[in-house]
Amino acid sequence: MQFKNGSDVTICLLEEKLVKPEVPVLEDEHMVHEKQVWEYRMGELMKIEKILEGNLQSLFMVLISLCDSNTKNQVENTSEYPKLEKTLDSLGLLNLIKKSVYMGGTNDFDTRHNKVTAFLKKFQSIQNFRDQ
Repeated sequence: MQFKNGSDVTICLLEEKLVKPEVPVLEDEHMVHEKQVWEYRMGELMKIEKILEGNLQSLFMVLISLCDSNTKNQVENTSEYPKLEKTLDSLGLLNLIKKSVYMGGTNDFDTRHNKVTAFLKKFQSIQNFRDQ
C-alpha cells in the first residue's frame, strides 16, 4: 500500500466521493517552455491519480477487514456489495457500512445518532449549531 499523497485520500473521505486534482490549462497561444511545463504537470497529475485510485482500492480491503463479523455479514449481504467489491470502491463501502451501523440497528444509540446527524446537517457546521 502506497500513501504518497494521503491528503487526497483525506479529501475524498471528507467529501464522500472521488475528488480528482485540477487539470492544468494550456492556453491556445503558448510558448515552447509553457508546453513543456504543462506536459510535466500532466505527467505528475496522472501519477497522482493512479496513486490515489490505488490507495482508495487498498483502503477497501482495510475497511472490510476492520468490520466486526455482524457488520461484515450485513454489508456483504446487500445487493450493492458485489459491484463495490468488483471495483474496490471504498467510498461506496463506507456508505454501506454507515447505513448498516447507523440505520440497521435496533438500539437507542442509532436513533439518537440519526436525529443528531439530521439536525447537524441542517446547520452544516458545529459553530452554526452552537450559535443556535
